[in-house]
Amino acid sequence: MAASAAGLVKSLVADVCDLRESTGTLTQGLSSRITRLPAELKRSLACWPGPEAVAALDRAIQAGARQLSALGTRLAAIIRSGDRALLTLLRVQLQLCTACQLAETMLSFTTETGMCGAAQALFGCVTLPLECGRALMAVPDASDEEDGSASLDSQAMFVFLLVTSADNAAAAQLASPEPLLAWLSAAASRVGVVGTLLGRDTARKLQAKLVYILFHIMSDVPFTPHLAALELDVSLQRSLVPMLMPPLHEAAAAMQLPADRRPAELSWVLVLSLTYALRSEPLTSRFLEHQAVESRGDSSFAPRMLQTAAQLFAMAPASRPDNSMDDNAFANLWAGLLSLLSMACSTRMFSQQRQVVAALPAASRQRLARQMLQALRRLPTALRVAADFSRAHTDTKPAARSMLHLVCNCLYKFDLLADRHLAAAPDPDYSLVGGLADVPACLATAGAMLRALPYVAALETLAQLEQPLASEDAPYRRGQLATALMLPTSGLASAVHHYCQGMEGAWSAADATAAAEALWQLHTTLCRGVHASPAGLNVVKPQIEALLISLVHCFKAALGLEAALQARAASSDADVPVSKPRHLLAMSVAQAEAAFVAAACQPRPADDVLASTLIQAVNSGPSALASSPSVQQALDGLRVEAGKASRNADSHRALLADLQHHQQLRREPQADDALELAQAAAVRSCAYLRCANLAGEGGPAAGQGQGSQRCSKCRVAWYCGTACSHADWRAGHRRVCRALGPARVAVPEGGGEEV
Repeated sequence: MAASAAGLVKSLVADVCDLRESTGTLTQGLSSRITRLPAELKRSLACWPGPEAVAALDRAIQAGARQLSALGTRLAAIIRSGDRALLTLLRVQLQLCTACQLAETMLSFTTETGMCGAAQALFGCVTLPLECGRALMAVPDASDEEDGSASLDSQAMFVFLLVTSADNAAAAQLASPEPLLAWLSAAASRVGVVGTLLGRDTARKLQAKLVYILFHIMSDVPFTPHLAALELDVSLQRSLVPMLMPPLHEAAAAMQLPADRRPAELSWVLVLSLTYALRSEPLTSRFLEHQAVESRGDSSFAPRMLQTAAQLFAMAPASRPDNSMDDNAFANLWAGLLSLLSMACSTRMFSQQRQVVAALPAASRQRLARQMLQALRRLPTALRVAADFSRAHTDTKPAARSMLHLVCNCLYKFDLLADRHLAAAPDPDYSLVGGLADVPACLATAGAMLRALPYVAALETLAQLEQPLASEDAPYRRGQLATALMLPTSGLASAVHHYCQGMEGAWSAADATAAAEALWQLHTTLCRGVHASPAGLNVVKPQIEALLISLVHCFKAALGLEAALQARAASSDADVPVSKPRHLLAMSVAQAEAAFVAAACQPRPADDVLASTLIQAVNSGPSALASSPSVQQALDGLRVEAGKASRNADSHRALLADLQHHQQLRREPQADDALELAQAAAVRSCAYLRCANLAGEGGPAAGQGQGSQRCSKCRVAWYCGTACSHADWRAGHRRVCRALGPARVAVPEGGGEEV
């Protein structure tokens, strides 16, 4: 029968609209029939196919839509009439809940089957939530019970389907700004009042729907009038911000779990929607205002907000999580997370007045700084995503500049939190290393600062910034972020160095091994940073001296750690190795090469910095390093300059004396010096001492570099790629390659390609 499918719809709509009783059994029966409706309609159309059946069903759905729309207006009139008896409210709640479920089910079916006329007619059912639902929420305690929460959830589901439908332009016309925003405000307020009574799962799902509704209102073109109205309604803005906080905190906690254990609704798409809303113009100022108010009354609010922002930033995916997020959305996710982290640092607690932050207890500052430490390790990913997105679009200058400015703000606040704020201490003086177990995390973050530099350069190019001196009043100046990145790099390296001088507290052999590898890894990255400048990364040029200072701190920390290990071995009657550890020899030859390159850079680092960098390498390196012609030439040049400067400065007199002492200890070159230096370099993940691959990943030792390749002739030297392999061959590897094979050092066998 052609009318069979249409009859199903007519019968169900009539039963919902004529509901007179408020019994749960009756509404549960209707709910079950509604759930089965799509399958029954498809089965009916399959049994009696043809245009007549489809047309009859289309007419029935359109007629049903008009009935449900009228029902919304009629139920709202009952509530507004003053009839608020308990039984009346209960019946309206149940009828509204069932009607919204039916409208949502039919809208999903008509959208899926391409029944455009029926789908548009169902948009008229928006009266159910916008008139009846809003009137019901205005009644105190009307949504406190289970039936009230179910009614609110069904309303949210239907509104969500409307704003996300393919024809949401038509939906936007029917759901005009004032009623839709008023409903959203009432729903947000109601969830805030009764959220704890709904149960955790129910409240979370309801909040997620409301967040998505807000996101589409703020981002979809058909809802531009709604966004304009939202921008003018401060009261609505203030009601929306508290609604966004619980799902934000819950999402941060969920992201710490394995993916298969997270609640389905707490997804990265939800996080994108939350951060997009909070960083959009109507809500940003209200969010900052909310933080300030809450922080005054609750001392735990600001730390929790920062913890949430840091956890989300630290756990964000490095690539698009799934097909539900395109490249544009993925870039917006990272921009939103960075904006959230920046805003979380913008409460009065983290004001830019150093004395305000310094007044915080040291333990509180340290705890907050450690939360940011994990997040800042992801800066290279955030900047890479921003740069990739900017390259693919035409007008990206504002977005690129905003990203650069936000990162600067986060780094500045991290420095305020991490510093000990001691008047007599040099700046920076971080207090993040309480034990050897803290060292790897600190150094990993310092390394991330350096790996971010190529993306900083890319974003500055895309932002089309003026030269530094031409834009002193600009929010961001060229080179500003590179300088900001070097501050925590230096601070973290210095903090680790100071700890390793004394090695206080208990520590294990495993802690020592992890710390030694982390020190070597950062040292390698610092050397690559120095070489990146002549390789074309101009953003590094002004930072060469800071890189050398961090190199010295890193090496001193490694020496202090090795001394502590030897002291422990001696005290336990264990064998103490006589020879220097291979990783220290590798660090020495790499540091000497970095000093040579730095001496030729402009601006040239201070002579005392160059001298201390080179002398440290010579003192701790293989004996062949001291007799290297390059080393002797560099030391001779520094000695001449120190001699000239010593006439006017005591510090240069001390430097001159040190350089003269090294001249007296000079030994003559030996026949196997080149082989000894090559063996030291071959211990590194890339044997080319001038490797500038800041993006290289993996461990610092030979064979540990991600995608590394081994020399096919000597099978000892490893390289991060063919470019470094060829460059090292020209630089001298060809002269020692034959000898390196028989004198093979202990490096991992197998794995990796050969070059």
